[in-house]
Amino acid sequence: EQGIAPLANPRNAASGSLRMKDPMVVRKRSLEAILYHISYVETVNGQRSTDNSLNSHSGALEMLWQLGFKTPAKEKKVLLDIEGVIKYCNEFEKKREDLPYEIDGMVIKVNNVELQQRMGSTTHHPRWAIAFKFKARQATSKLINVEFQVGRTGSITPVAKIEPVHISGVTVTSISLFNPDVVKEKDVRIGDTVLVERAGDVIPYIVKPLTELRTGKEKKIIFPSNCPVCNDELVKPEGEAVLRCVNINCKAQVVERIIHFVSKDAMDIRSFGAANIVKFFELDLLKDIPEIYTLNYQKISELEGFGQRSIDNLKAAIENSKQQPLQRLIFGLGIRYVGETTARTLAKAVDHLLDFEKFSLEELQNLEDVGIKVAGSIYQFFHLEDNITMIKKLDSLGINLKNTNKKVETKGVLNQQTFLFTGSLPTLKRSEAEELVEKNGGKLLGSVSSKLNFLVVGEDAGSKLDKAKKISSIKVISEEEFLKLLSEP
Repeated sequence: EQGIAPLANPRNAASGSLRMKDPMVVRKRSLEAILYHISYVETVNGQRSTDNSLNSHSGALEMLWQLGFKTPAKEKKVLLDIEGVIKYCNEFEKKREDLPYEIDGMVIKVNNVELQQRMGSTTHHPRWAIAFKFKARQATSKLINVEFQVGRTGSITPVAKIEPVHISGVTVTSISLFNPDVVKEKDVRIGDTVLVERAGDVIPYIVKPLTELRTGKEKKIIFPSNCPVCNDELVKPEGEAVLRCVNINCKAQVVERIIHFVSKDAMDIRSFGAANIVKFFELDLLKDIPEIYTLNYQKISELEGFGQRSIDNLKAAIENSKQQPLQRLIFGLGIRYVGETTARTLAKAVDHLLDFEKFSLEELQNLEDVGIKVAGSIYQFFHLEDNITMIKKLDSLGINLKNTNKKVETKGVLNQQTFLFTGSLPTLKRSEAEELVEKNGGKLLGSVSSKLNFLVVGEDAGSKLDKAKKISSIKVISEEEFLKLLSEP
């Protein structure tokens, strides 16, 4: 009616509308909020409530409904056994198409709030609730072509281009085929009629080719042996399913690598955000990492939004980054599998960054917490001519490549205890916490193993926490408990 393109799907429409700055436009979208949980209750004047509604999840939904809020009060059902739960979920799935909104499943919850509190939550989800996902919607299409895209870390991803097909409110034209093993396993070919679905009604993927419809004209998918962008030879690291371009100067990777290089945990070049990096790259003002240090500020001053103060701030930040400690530079280079902790380990092992040219795989594996896979990635990086050329350019431009802080504090309250951090800490940056460990005589590890003494856990801890729970000798502590260790005499 308004002559504008329809929104892609309800999920994106809702999230996009909430991010809009103009409330008048948001109002026209007619968003509805359906409440499903009460997180916090405060009583008036500290008086204890005599209402038992809040003792159960179903009661809380009914209360919200009575107060005038939209809730799933009429759709919910309290059941006494799992057979009844499964039956109701299957029955509700049949009504899916008749609902006035899109859903991809139901949530099964413990009704008793006291039991919910006793069961608690992981850093990712409550233990008292689980999703029941409906079957993904499917459609058929024709696989027209396969393009090979180069990711930030150099991974080569085959992307299937299909005839446009509408699934769950979205028109799908491109689908990742992930890696050569998936292509081989599914035996997908160019020209195939394929069955397509959206996993969780979000990510499209090819379920299978309809081989019974083949005509004999279909062609097998051939993977390239050289990078489709820079033409360097591709490698398949041991134990990995993907092909990779390991040329750090590959144009397809360079923008993301520059963004990583200037980030706060790497070279910390403030005033140089991702948007400016993309703009400079597109205008040919920046083509690789070394060119950060040879920017044409005269041309930049002619761009909109770049006054003298902005340019002065950018100049100063870039100049200051030249003296960052070696571990920040190593992390900023974006070597696969090398995070901040491993970067610190590597920095302590050499006097100069280019010393790694002489390291053997065995010598790398002898470093603290460097295994076969990590050692292989480091060895490969420092034996690629393009990478060495880039590092030498940085050296000639005055960037610090020397380990100026090789002596490590070995005495302190942590007394050689080993630490690993996971998740987002409430007050400390990861780099700040790791510096505190080393300053107080502790050691940092890069992964969970029997050598680890303490795992410091923040929000969204993930798999490291799960692994640590299986090793009884590891103490899992919070940031607050970590800070208390530092204050102990």
